[in-house]
Amino acid sequence: HTISSSSSPHHLIILITTPSHHPHYRSLACYTLSYTPTHSLTAHIKSPFRAAVDVSQIRTMPNSFLPPCPNPVPGVVLLGDAFNMRHPLTGGGMSVALNDVLLWRRMLGEVRDVGDHRAVLKCLEKFQWQRKGSHAFVVNVLAQTLYKLFSASDEYLFELRSACYKYFQMGGVAVSGPVGLLSVVTPRPHILVGHFYAVAIFGTYLIMKSKFPWQLHKGIFRALMVIWKACTVMFPLIGSELKNVFQF
Repeated sequence: HTISSSSSPHHLIILITTPSHHPHYRSLACYTLSYTPTHSLTAHIKSPFRAAVDVSQIRTMPNSFLPPCPNPVPGVVLLGDAFNMRHPLTGGGMSVALNDVLLWRRMLGEVRDVGDHRAVLKCLEKFQWQRKGSHAFVVNVLAQTLYKLFSASDEYLFELRSACYKYFQMGGVAVSGPVGLLSVVTPRPHILVGHFYAVAIFGTYLIMKSKFPWQLHKGIFRALMVIWKACTVMFPLIGSELKNVFQF
């Protein structure tokens, strides 16, 4: 799976997802040249792409998904990737960690003695719920959702991804809303869910618009499958964010 982004008029950054179980994953240059879908690259990029792979150092970054799990151990507070990881596609890891620090700073200010483990564990429980209602939920779910869309291997996910691009092209709230979520300026879970299903519904509109009247039944089926696929992406991620909170 390949994602490209222009960093300047003369430079292009390409992000390639490499499955760790692939037999050639240790030889990144070999994998990049052999398995990157070059049909997704425009003609004038293919030659520089191959040349860059041959002579440049390929930078790698492992990615994992670690839903936040309570760690009610006296004297231990986990933050950052040790506590919660998501796909680095959105670059939201530092935003989550810094917002977590702000939450802990506010809560520990109400504790007279940090050696009082019972009081600190109560803060931990409160911390879990507050981060779920703001930055952590938004960044975690958004990062994993975008990764699933951009690495789509399913025809209905392809429809969702295409609808996502065209949704952004509308501008206005369709751009300012997702940007506010990505930047954690407006980390509201209901805004995230609202935009996600707005994209799904917009996708069903595009499907129906592309069908002739005698293809209506096919359009309805495809539209329903897109909505279903959107639910199979979003609901498990919401569940992973909420299930561990009830372990206290």
